Amino acid sequence: MIAIPLNKSSSTTISDLYGNAPYFALLNPTTGSFTVEENIGCGNGLDTAKFVKDLGVTSTIFFHMGEGVFNYLNENEIKVFSATKMYLSIEDIYRSLLENSCKIVTKHNCESLLDPGTASCACECEDRS
Repeated sequence: MIAIPLNKSSSTTISDLYGNAPYFALLNPTTGSFTVEENIGCGNGLDTAKFVKDLGVTSTIFFHMGEGVFNYLNENEIKVFSATKMYLSIEDIYRSLLENSCKIVTKHNCESLLDPGTASCACECEDRS
């Protein structure tokens, strides 16, 4: 499964938030089907990373992500892909996975791909950062 941050449970486009994304789509890369889970770590990047790990996903994709979140996911063997600052739909992400064209983030290229962003929390929770 690949975890995709969403702004709303009904969204089908990646959120520019990661740690502050209120929902995550869990995309099955074999079938293209997905379910949506509420992010119980919303408002804190590391809590969100732990939430994603606890979902048992093997990979995730981001629009904005900080170094601490990336390091946690990477240390827990979760592949991290960059949306390269494009508002991709879940269908676009699925096609990219099938075509093996998703940009994987590694320790060697993370400096150029990571960007924590400056967006505020959209999940209407208290800011826990």
